[in-house]
Amino acid sequence: MRAHALHFRLAALARPVWARHGVAVLCAGSAWALPWVLGPLPASLGVLCSIAAVLVAALVGGAGPAWLATLLGSFAVASSASPSPVATVALEIALFLAVGGLVGLLARRRSMGTGAIGSSSLERAPAPSHEVLEARLLRSLGDAVLATDANGIVRYLNPAAAQLLQCPEEEAVGAPLTKVLRSRPESGSFPIRHPTTPASWSQWPRALKRRDGGELPIEECIAPLKGRDGEDLGAVWMFRDATSRRQLELERAQLLAREHAALGEAQAQRERMESLFLQAPTAIAVFHGPDHVCALLNPQARALLDVDGAAIGKPLRDVQPSLDPGMLRLLDEVYREGRPFSGREVPLASASPYVTPSLSRQQRFHDFTWQPWRDARGVIQGVMAVAVEVTGLVVARRAAEDLARDLREAVQARDEFLSIASHELRTPITSVQLQLQFLLRAAPAVDAEGTVSLVHRRVDATLRSVAQLHQLVATLLDVSRIRAGRLDLHREPVDLSSLTQDLVSRVQEDAAGARCSVRLVVAEPLVGSWDRVRVEQVITNLLSNAFKYGAQRPVEVHVTREGDFARLSVKDQGIGIALEDQSRIFHRFERAVSQRHYSGFGLGLWIVRQIVEALHGDIRVESRPNAGATFIVRLPLESVVTADASA
Repeated sequence: MRAHALHFRLAALARPVWARHGVAVLCAGSAWALPWVLGPLPASLGVLCSIAAVLVAALVGGAGPAWLATLLGSFAVASSASPSPVATVALEIALFLAVGGLVGLLARRRSMGTGAIGSSSLERAPAPSHEVLEARLLRSLGDAVLATDANGIVRYLNPAAAQLLQCPEEEAVGAPLTKVLRSRPESGSFPIRHPTTPASWSQWPRALKRRDGGELPIEECIAPLKGRDGEDLGAVWMFRDATSRRQLELERAQLLAREHAALGEAQAQRERMESLFLQAPTAIAVFHGPDHVCALLNPQARALLDVDGAAIGKPLRDVQPSLDPGMLRLLDEVYREGRPFSGREVPLASASPYVTPSLSRQQRFHDFTWQPWRDARGVIQGVMAVAVEVTGLVVARRAAEDLARDLREAVQARDEFLSIASHELRTPITSVQLQLQFLLRAAPAVDAEGTVSLVHRRVDATLRSVAQLHQLVATLLDVSRIRAGRLDLHREPVDLSSLTQDLVSRVQEDAAGARCSVRLVVAEPLVGSWDRVRVEQVITNLLSNAFKYGAQRPVEVHVTREGDFARLSVKDQGIGIALEDQSRIFHRFERAVSQRHYSGFGLGLWIVRQIVEALHGDIRVESRPNAGATFIVRLPLESVVTADASA
C-alpha cells in the first residue's frame, strides 16, 4: 500500500492541472460516446461506463478530476436513459452523482493522507523533507543526542538529552559545550570537538554532574560530523543513563573480588591440606579403581610400601608383589561393598624412620583403616588407606603385661605367705593364750597386803597383748583368704537375735573399758542360713568400732525384721563420718580419721563388707560429722536363701 501511495503521489505531482482535468474530460467523453459507437446498449451499461470514467479520473487526477468526470458523466447517463420515465432518469442521475461525489471525497482524503494533493494544497503544505524526518526521529529517540558545530557550540539536543542534563533546549542551543556539560575531574573532559576514535559506546561510565548537585553515571558514544568534502562540521554526542550498568559493574566487581578471595582461600586450603598430607606422621595412601591404582602416596606410605614416586599410576599388586593375598582380598571387599575395615596391631614390614633401628622389619606393628573413597555423587572411586605405626605402644603394652604378670605372681606369693604364716601363727598364739590363762588362774589374785599381785597384773596384761596379736593374725588370715577368693563359709541355721544377745553380753567388759553403755533391742527370733563364726565377726567388728569412735556415749543395737531380711543396726553417738568418706571407709586400708589419734589398719569394715556380701546381704552407713554413725547390715532370712538355692 505504501508503494501504491508513493506512486499515486508522484503521478499527481508529475502532471499539471490542465492535463489531469483533460484526463477527466477524456474519460467522461469516452463513456458518453461508447453507446453511440457500439450501437444501442442497455441503460445500465452506460451508467457503469460513466462510473468507470469517474474512478479512472480519481485514480489519475485526484479529487478535482473525479468531480469533473462525475458532472460530465451525469449528462451521459441522462442521454442514455431518454426512453425511460422522467422519475427513473432522475433517480439514476441522483444515484450517479452520489456515487461520483463519494469517489471524489475518498480521493480527496486519500490525497491528503498520502500526499496526493492538488495544485492549490501543494502550494500551501509542501511535502516534509529528509531533514524534518530526521529531526523527528532524533526527538523520539530514548537515548540522549547532542550535536555541536566545529567551534564546540551546541546546535541541537533532543528532549532526552535536555532531561538528563537538566537543561532546557532553548538555554542549551547556542551555548558553549563547556557550560552545558560538567563532569568530575577524574572522569576526564568531553572530547566532543575533535573525536579521534571511531564511534563506539564507552567501556566505563562517566560521572556527569547535574544541576541539582548530584552525579549521574552515563555511557557515551561520540561521532564526528563531516561534510561532503570531508570538512569538519562538528560532532554528535549520544549518551544514556548508566546507573543500572554501574550497579551491575559494581556487583560484578564485588562478585569477582569474592571469587578471587574464595579462589585464594581454596588455594591456601589446598596448600595446607597438601602440607598436612605430606607431613603427617601416619602413612596415607589413596588407591583408585578396582585394580587399586596408586593415586596418592605420602612419604610415610612410600616408606611403608618401600616404593618411590614412580609407583604413582601403577596397581598395588605390581608395586607390592609380596603383599599378603588376604590383605588384597580385604581391600577388594572394601571397594566392592563400600564398608570400611580396620585392623589393630598388624605386623607389617616398614622402613619408617619413627621406629627404633634395633627392631627388625618383622617386629613392627601398625593400626590401619581402609575407608571407601566416594565422589560427590556417592559413587565409590577407590579406597583410602591410613596406617599408624604402634610398635612402641605394642612393646610398652607387652612390657606392662609382663610386669603385671610378675606383680600378680608376687602378690599371689605374698598372699600365700600371709595365709600360711597366719595359719601357722595361730597355733602357738593359741597355746600361749592357754598357758597365760592357766597362769592367771593359778596366780594369787591378791598379795599379803591385800592388793592385786604383781604376777596377776603382768599375766593379765600379757594375755591382752596376746589376744590383740591373735586378732591381728586372724585379720591377716582373712585378708589373704579374701584376696585369694577362698573365704570359706559354713552355713547353718543361725538366730541373729540370740547371737547378738550373746555377743553383747560378752563385750560388756570392753564396753565398760570404753565407758560406753550398750542398749540392745530385739524384736523376735530371726533365723537364717549363715556362717555363725563370720556373723559373730561382723557383729564384733561393728561393736568394736562403736566403742572406739563413740566418744564414751551410749551405743544402741537393734535387731529387727525388714521384709525378707534380718536387719542389724549399731548406732553410736560419736564423731560421725563425713558424706564424702562414707563409701570410702568400706575399702581396704581406708580410714576416715587420722591414724595419729586412732589406731588400726583400715581393714575391719572391708572384711565386714566382704563377709556380708558373701552371705548375699548388704551394709551401709548413715552418719553426719559430730552426730554419730549408724551401721546397718541386712542378711537374707532362711526362706530367701532356700529359694535362691533351689533356683
